[in-house]
Amino acid sequence: MPLRPKNQRFAAINDQISGGLNWGTVLMKEVRVVVTGLGVVAPNGSGKDAFWANSLAARCFIKPITRFDASRYASRVGGEVEDFNASDFVHPKIIRQTDRSTHMAMACCRMAMNDAEMQIAKEDPDEIGMYFANTFGGMEFAEPELYAQSFLSPDRVSAYQAIAWFYAAAQGQWSIGNGVRGFGKSIVADRAGGLQAVGWASLAIKRGHCTIAFAGGFEAPFVPYAFLIHQTSGLLSTRNENPSHAYCPFDVRRSGVVLGEGSGILVLEELTHALERGAPVYAEVSGFAVSCDAYHVSAPAPDGEQLARCMGDAISSAGLGPEDIDHISADGLGTPLADHTESLAINAVFDRFNCRPTVSAPKSMIGHTLAAAGAVDAIWTCLMIREGAILPTINLDDPDPRLDLNHVREKPVHKAIRAALCCSRGHGGLNTSLVLRRYDS
Repeated sequence: MPLRPKNQRFAAINDQISGGLNWGTVLMKEVRVVVTGLGVVAPNGSGKDAFWANSLAARCFIKPITRFDASRYASRVGGEVEDFNASDFVHPKIIRQTDRSTHMAMACCRMAMNDAEMQIAKEDPDEIGMYFANTFGGMEFAEPELYAQSFLSPDRVSAYQAIAWFYAAAQGQWSIGNGVRGFGKSIVADRAGGLQAVGWASLAIKRGHCTIAFAGGFEAPFVPYAFLIHQTSGLLSTRNENPSHAYCPFDVRRSGVVLGEGSGILVLEELTHALERGAPVYAEVSGFAVSCDAYHVSAPAPDGEQLARCMGDAISSAGLGPEDIDHISADGLGTPLADHTESLAINAVFDRFNCRPTVSAPKSMIGHTLAAAGAVDAIWTCLMIREGAILPTINLDDPDPRLDLNHVREKPVHKAIRAALCCSRGHGGLNTSLVLRRYDS
């Protein structure tokens, strides 16, 4: 006998099972997952409305770094969050015990919850899951404590060090503060983490593990040690003399990525539950896939083959074909090799179907927010689908003709989007693709 999921709304599906068909197969076919809430803290705005308005303005928010003294670093520019006040969202006690990255994540959870018009107290806490991604943990809190341990005295180390730096700090604090007890994961997948969090959360709902999930990523990399790690990778742009043009994905002048900080959290729900409570619906999460280049610890495979497979698998899992994808929210790392391999993958998937979806990397406005980037891209994509406006890649003054992509440049383009593909990649050749489509009842 197949196991009955704990959520009794699926009892009707159980009655249809025959011949030993397993729950995973049935639920994956029957259950639809939609996005009902968006929470974002980013260099171009905290909150969905400010974030979207400044995105439509296509302004660059990359400036000289001020959160620490970057004068000794080769790269000295980044996308910093300037209008965020943690005390508007987080209790002062928790602020003292946790890191800036956790503050931003918890703020986004609250924003997304409010945006979804949800009251957690009215929901079954066992049916609410959490999938949060992070790369560095709470390094702004941890770095002074590590210094104290090494050069002062172990007695000088904060008692909260153990919980403040931890990757799962935001997940734990949100769970404790709101009584959330459902299925969830803390994901460490480098720059691919945020998009993976959304994808894995959607699968958890499809498989009946939970009905609602908070999913996304958070990052605060403007700390000397964390920033140094990226500096030594050789991926960062050193075009410091003109910060607003330092990050230019797909341009012939591209010289590397510029880091940003922030968080993006989405509320995902099983469709029936969302409709029953009258929740707003931004888009449907309909396809997800991951793959690995198995090529190099940091460089992507030069042929883009595994990234193309990942894109194709995500589209197929959505029950779509390449001709159904209207737009691609690109990874847009901004290094010569990474952008080249991404273009190879896109063309491998779409050219043989004579498809030319538009391509853009709005993160060029704010910097690459690492584990938060995929979730922020998903938020952008949800808003683009809802508003019928495709955000551009800024600083794309001279597109590299060898990449042969259908770029959106300089200004937004008004266009209806049926379905969009989001792509993220990380160290070790991690590839992640997610398909979001316009909700159709």
